[in-house]
Amino acid sequence: MLPIRHLIKAHNVSHHFRLHWPLALLMGVGLALIFTNLGSDYLWEDEGDTAVLASNILKFGVPTAWDGAAFLDSDHGARLNSNLVVVLHPWVPYYLTAGSFLIFGQNTFAARLPFALAAWLSILLSYLFVWRITVSRVSAFCAAASLMFSVQFLLYARQCRYFALNMVLICGLLWSFFRMKSARGCALFVLVAVLFFHTHPYGLAPVVTLGAFSLVYKPFLAQRRWMCLAAPAIAALTVPWLALSPNGVRENTAPLQSTGEFFERFAQAAIECTSVTPFIGALVLFLVVLILAKLQRKRKATATTQLDLVSAGLTKNETSLVLTVFAITFSYILAMAVAQASDTLWRFGMRYASAVLPLVAIALGILIAKISRGRFIIWVSLLLLFSLTKLGQLTPWMFWNRTGVLRAGNYSVAAHVPLRVPECFFGTGLSKFVRDLWRENPGTVATISKFLRDNAKPGDVVIVNCGVEPIYFYTRLPQAMGILPFYPIYDSARRLGLPEFVFGIDHVRWVVWRSAWEGFPGYTIDQVLTQIRQRGGRRTNAFETEETIWENREDIHFHRFSDGTYLFPISPLKMRGLAKATAAIRDQTFPPSHIVRVDWPGE
Repeated sequence: MLPIRHLIKAHNVSHHFRLHWPLALLMGVGLALIFTNLGSDYLWEDEGDTAVLASNILKFGVPTAWDGAAFLDSDHGARLNSNLVVVLHPWVPYYLTAGSFLIFGQNTFAARLPFALAAWLSILLSYLFVWRITVSRVSAFCAAASLMFSVQFLLYARQCRYFALNMVLICGLLWSFFRMKSARGCALFVLVAVLFFHTHPYGLAPVVTLGAFSLVYKPFLAQRRWMCLAAPAIAALTVPWLALSPNGVRENTAPLQSTGEFFERFAQAAIECTSVTPFIGALVLFLVVLILAKLQRKRKATATTQLDLVSAGLTKNETSLVLTVFAITFSYILAMAVAQASDTLWRFGMRYASAVLPLVAIALGILIAKISRGRFIIWVSLLLLFSLTKLGQLTPWMFWNRTGVLRAGNYSVAAHVPLRVPECFFGTGLSKFVRDLWRENPGTVATISKFLRDNAKPGDVVIVNCGVEPIYFYTRLPQAMGILPFYPIYDSARRLGLPEFVFGIDHVRWVVWRSAWEGFPGYTIDQVLTQIRQRGGRRTNAFETEETIWENREDIHFHRFSDGTYLFPISPLKMRGLAKATAAIRDQTFPPSHIVRVDWPGE
């Protein structure tokens, strides 16, 4: 016979399951959407960066860009120290990936697994956090569901990058902040804040915002004392990291040149935020709640004059949480505007501020439940409206401007407008995403890697003008011409005695030339072939393949689906740099990419 305590425990588990069975349903659907064929598509360039540095951690204990066969840093060494160790980008994503490699082996699935788990857990945390704050299962369900059905969230979830870590950590940060009323709660907040920063430096933005809120917002008075204790500890464990690579910080930020430029950047950052989240919808619902509360207050004015906004509309906790979401979102927009040029913001979207996605979902869930007052038909309808259409985003309200370009004097910004007007309202990309879970989406990296694995011998030296990291991850062939004299790390690499082929064409057997990236590493194909010819090398065209630019871009505005289609065109405003490359491939104007075999005299 079972002890009484076991019976009570079993009863509690059964009770909680009956209470929260919708959460189990969400987690099951999320599991399918995030993990189905997670390792089928090849890593693209940015994912390859995380993967190869994680591999080097298993060899050397630190994320070094040199492993004895290849120099792997797409920033030309700007983020490295004199020992070729990455110091600009925080290390948490690399070590998580290394841990996954240690357990599951070095493969595509293992590379993405930690981040997919983080995204999946962010659905769970958003539900539990909202439920704890609001004691409303409707609010919690709407928050978690609106996050899970965001295609941008799902794309971030299936990336071997820091995006998903930002999303789960922002949930943990908010939860720990709202519970920070003891030494234990303070320690937990410090831990999450430090992990957040060492996942991506923009993680300081919500920490600073919460600190400011605790000083000026009366409901957070209980957190003020503990925030004052937490702040020095967080600063001591984060700020010194920025001093390790001042050159890298300068390389990865764009100083403001004028006040007008700041407003241009701020507007572009706001466009990116409202283009992938229902932030506008959440703001409208918030205003509706305020209006309804005011009307209710008037109706009850004769009964009581003490009824305030909170009791008439949102509760104290709900108000605090929604305002906190808006403030943190603003802080991310501000941080991006200060650090990034508008063109960069347009190309990279919300990758640096992926934490905004669960934040907006949390606010939206609370506001949907509040307006519906728990009525099933109303909250389900609102949830479907914001999850399966774009009406809560900026996109449909820009349908009249087919280019997306907005100008003010010498400054201009660009929204992302779909190719067809109906897609402005309904084209979320969810159906394409679900379809692609069971389809391969091979691109240039995949075809090149397969060719080299089939035809190159171990130790063959390769020159790759773009996509070095993923191609090396899949082939492990030594990489030539990885460091040029004008790279900031050149002298350090010479001092460390790296092999000569790293600096030139010595012993090159294969030249992989991707047509979309001519001149990207600092040299052209003609310069490479001229050097080979002058040194007696004989070249043979060995293989050509379609150039697809990026196979698995994380941003919905640039994501290439398996049928070769994109949801969004390129704005004429931004037709430069990488944007030109993307525009060209969409118009199929790039020639095929090539692999050239090189034979040397006497070999």
